[in-house]
Amino acid sequence: MSLIGYSKQSYQCKSQLGFTLIETLIALSLLAIISLMSYQAIEVVIGADQRSRSSKMNEMKIQRAWQIINRDLMHLRDRKFKDGLGGIKQPYYTESSQFGIRFSRGGGPMISSNPSGVRRVHYDINDSQQLMRQSWGITESPRYSDGVALVLLDNVVEVLFEHLDGNNRFIPDWPPLKRKATMPLPKMIRVMIRMENGTETSRLFLGVSS
Repeated sequence: MSLIGYSKQSYQCKSQLGFTLIETLIALSLLAIISLMSYQAIEVVIGADQRSRSSKMNEMKIQRAWQIINRDLMHLRDRKFKDGLGGIKQPYYTESSQFGIRFSRGGGPMISSNPSGVRRVHYDINDSQQLMRQSWGITESPRYSDGVALVLLDNVVEVLFEHLDGNNRFIPDWPPLKRKATMPLPKMIRVMIRMENGTETSRLFLGVSS
């Protein structure tokens, strides 16, 4: 009898060492849930990191664009420009029908083909919603040359240049429409840039008429 009892106890102990099918299924289900939660948490962290990187890149691009605009406007020159068609353009003027600014800028490299270092700069928004900057040497003609083109920003909805006139009012057009400008260059220029994602940034540039 004791031998039989020992055999039963041994069998019971061995059977208790394993897992039942239900226990295995529950364990696998818990492992799947934990794995899914971990994956979602990692995905959230990666997404936040990518958005942060994208935001920083956009901010860097905007700051770079402002640096270029700032250098251009700080080097405005009262220098008229030949358009290649026999006409003479003002040192600074806007296109009233759509956004576009064209002006003479000094401070460029003095080379044999352009010893004065003065260049003609043009800003506009192309069909791809890119803020573009084009420039030519003052002796070049936009009619025969595409100049040097640079994309400053992508996904631009609106760019607004406003100019302080002799009556201390900011106006979008220069020279002022329907009245004669008393100065070839604005006293101040206020620039606003609005992006497709809703970001809006602006700067005021002082003393450009000097």
